[in-house]
Amino acid sequence: MGWAGAAAVAGVGVPSVYGNLVEAWAYEVTETVVKVKDLPGRFEGFRIAQVSDVHHSRLVPIEEVRRVVALANETRADMVALTGDYTTSLPKYVEPCAEVLSELRAPEGVWAVLGNHDHRTDGPLTRQSLLRHGIQVLTNQNTELRRGADVLQLAGVDDWGWGMADFARALRGVDTSRPSLLLAHEPMALDVPETRGVSLILSGHTHGGQINLPGGVAPARYVFEHLRYLRGRYESAGTQLYVSRGTGVIGVPVRLGARPEVAVIQLQRA
Repeated sequence: MGWAGAAAVAGVGVPSVYGNLVEAWAYEVTETVVKVKDLPGRFEGFRIAQVSDVHHSRLVPIEEVRRVVALANETRADMVALTGDYTTSLPKYVEPCAEVLSELRAPEGVWAVLGNHDHRTDGPLTRQSLLRHGIQVLTNQNTELRRGADVLQLAGVDDWGWGMADFARALRGVDTSRPSLLLAHEPMALDVPETRGVSLILSGHTHGGQINLPGGVAPARYVFEHLRYLRGRYESAGTQLYVSRGTGVIGVPVRLGARPEVAVIQLQRA
């Protein structure tokens, strides 16, 4: 995400002290059930641990990334989805972050897409580092998860904000009349015509606003129009979206009203 200025303006004084010392590192494991039409029997109850926006940097030490990985592993999910922004801006943080993320474990694999900050840092370096550590990166690609004869289609699109997204290519060959899952860093993927009919999109990018004023007002939401899908569940024309609050911070080491989140999504047949 690129709205550090808006966050910094709001994150001053006593609230920022609380946000730094308490809420910024008070990770929450959330559980959300998503109903999917025609979900195959062997995927009933399929659990996805979503980790997003870890932002390893000067503000987010590698010890915090390790905590996030440990929490995700404790969920014993069937699959891990990484939805971008592993670092913030400096290439020196890429390899240590990928090495720690390689400790994620799930029987159906660890799947990733890149975010805007990954391209700002070094997109090719980030992609290669994740691949080298056994994390499968979907760059405008799709594949299938198979359990016996049952199939769940899985696609991943590169970052839209950095101009790297190719939704048509990412979803080429995907039958949207059958269950499908799309990983896309930026939640605006819900508004793209090519995603119409996808069962579920998993996104991050917003940090849940990172700093929310009393009453749930997120200043960043009013500065950046593309942050209208801020956190949690949305639906449009039958396509569902879940936006993770992510786990890291940018701009200032503060979160208020937007606890860092490891999201667990459980699929159930509609």
